[in-house]
Amino acid sequence: MSTPYVTPSMIVNAPTGISWSIIPFPKATSAEQTAEQMNMCVRATGIVNAYCNQVLKATADTERLNGPDFRLTIEQATGNGRLMLSRWPITEVLQVAVSANSFPRQWQLIPSGMYEVERPPIGVYNTTAPTAAGDGGQSVLIASGYVSWVNGRQGFTTSTTYVNGWPHSSLTSPVAPPSATLLVDDVTAFTGATATIYDGSQTEDILVLAVTANTPYALPYGGTTPAGPGTLTLAAATAYDHVAGTVVSSLPQDIMWATILATTVQALEAGITTVSIQNLPGTQTTGGMGIIALEQEYENILKPYRRVI
Repeated sequence: MSTPYVTPSMIVNAPTGISWSIIPFPKATSAEQTAEQMNMCVRATGIVNAYCNQVLKATADTERLNGPDFRLTIEQATGNGRLMLSRWPITEVLQVAVSANSFPRQWQLIPSGMYEVERPPIGVYNTTAPTAAGDGGQSVLIASGYVSWVNGRQGFTTSTTYVNGWPHSSLTSPVAPPSATLLVDDVTAFTGATATIYDGSQTEDILVLAVTANTPYALPYGGTTPAGPGTLTLAAATAYDHVAGTVVSSLPQDIMWATILATTVQALEAGITTVSIQNLPGTQTTGGMGIIALEQEYENILKPYRRVI
């Protein structure tokens, strides 16, 4: 299982007011508590992704577009093609192939250097600190001549493999300082990224120089890219000890907070901390209203990250 956006240690230490020690039930063992807390973190991650209509952690994806039309357009002044893809922020374009929109497909692989991300994200790469908010675009530019109006509307089809989202992972082995390498469960998009090791008072920022994947991801038209479990090579050695399972991430911190709130909603929906108190007008409020407020809060936090086409 890939690392959820938050882990049990992060939700237990967060100021939510939840008594996590009685989840999943009073007198549960430490192992039972941790297991259910992890389940809640995984469900909360799914809730966040579903609300945003996309996976927010870094993934490699292949997407087809037909055009020229709404999402595949031709710039009038330059003749460059513009592909408006589904997921964002796009951090790297791995391959772009073009074919006439007829069968059988005759794919032409566009050479590297003839395409690029139109608006790369700020705050992940070429920076001294991880981003605290979302930034970046969802469009790719390809050089003039590969797509055009020569075949009419919808006359071409494209296949684009790209990396989108924020690097996010966790340690698969303990770390003892000084260590310039980290074993993690997903190296996708970490090359050149600034990230944070989230470990309470021993939290520290890192800069990743290079990555190595245990089993690289195969690209559709040949070649591979680093993805999945592997090793991060750092620009400087770590300063603290870190246990396996510690989160290593470039996700904006507000996404993590929204995920923590989504775990809190799960706890409240179980009725664990629901209370009834008398207020001045003579009516009562219950934990249910707290649930609605928390849902509205994490949805408001996540609105800038929703996928809209």
